[in-house]
Amino acid sequence: MESSDRALYENATQIPIWKDRLLITLLTIAVIGAVLQITLGGVVRVTGSGDGCPDWPTCFGQAFPPLDQVTIDRLYDGPRPTTPRPHNVLLEYSHRTVGTLLGLAIVATVILVWVRHRSNRVVAWLATAELGMIFLVGMLGGAVVLNDLDPAIRTVHLLLAEIVALLGILALVAVVHGRPDSTEGSAPWIWGRVSDEHRSVLNLAAAAGVFALVALLSGSYAVWKEAGAVCASWPLCGGNVIPQSTFAWIHMTHRVLSFASIVLVLLAGHRVWQLPNIAYALRAAAIVSAFLIVGQMLMGAANPWTTFAEWARAGHLSFATLVWVDMVFVVALLLRPVPGRDLAESSSPGSSASKAETS
Repeated sequence: MESSDRALYENATQIPIWKDRLLITLLTIAVIGAVLQITLGGVVRVTGSGDGCPDWPTCFGQAFPPLDQVTIDRLYDGPRPTTPRPHNVLLEYSHRTVGTLLGLAIVATVILVWVRHRSNRVVAWLATAELGMIFLVGMLGGAVVLNDLDPAIRTVHLLLAEIVALLGILALVAVVHGRPDSTEGSAPWIWGRVSDEHRSVLNLAAAAGVFALVALLSGSYAVWKEAGAVCASWPLCGGNVIPQSTFAWIHMTHRVLSFASIVLVLLAGHRVWQLPNIAYALRAAAIVSAFLIVGQMLMGAANPWTTFAEWARAGHLSFATLVWVDMVFVVALLLRPVPGRDLAESSSPGSSASKAETS
């Protein structure tokens, strides 16, 4: 077979990336897994289970940790003054297990992309970057366990975990959505191009996403600095407009950032909803953003209202992560607003699947 004939045959038989259900499934699992991993990390934190496994990467030197108190008491030699309870061990071990499974799913994704869709450089490099980032998250998580690192390093650990979710979302949207080939009426943006009609909304959504992430990280930093429970009332700190201590300043800075993110997310969702002729996924993300940010605000208020109950503290981080994830979806869908199926249908009869593949 001539080389030109072989190329034509490969292009004719290659499945379009937006039709690759296995790849879409793996990327979806990776996004869900990243959110679950962050949520479990929050539960581990608020339940004091961070030292449930005193070593790393094993747990009590074993692949499967002991879950009976007698064995735990006998084997434990970690930093905390009392031995962890079985539920502490189970939570920390579950957190690590989900992280391992997430890493395996990302490895499978990278292999699949480079084997089947290496011509789509955007997806290939996003997936590869996600794999590198999850490796860094794992290594830094192990360092946290082994060295009891300070709050700033723990905050970086959470930031990297959130970036794993970001890269997974960008890759998923790049697989199932695309941009029209025409660049008329559009201009460059940070990632690709954006239509003039969507530019101002995209800037607002990006700002909302940044503030949501900064507010999330500031809250975790406040907790690790032992300033998370210093303000026992809401929205003010003990009824004082001006914080009365360093810890109170740290806590109230988080609340101010959270308020800014609430306003920006609501505005961004409203602006997106008003856009004409947008994809269903983008419209759905705009609606969901309003529910999530309101839930996040109520969960934050529930912390002092419930004297910082564990469920309220863990739920607060979970909602914050979901808000961040939703705003990343909004930004990605504004940059790639057309479903892959619509792009294929609008292509000229002479175009091939490979053209949609590399768009």
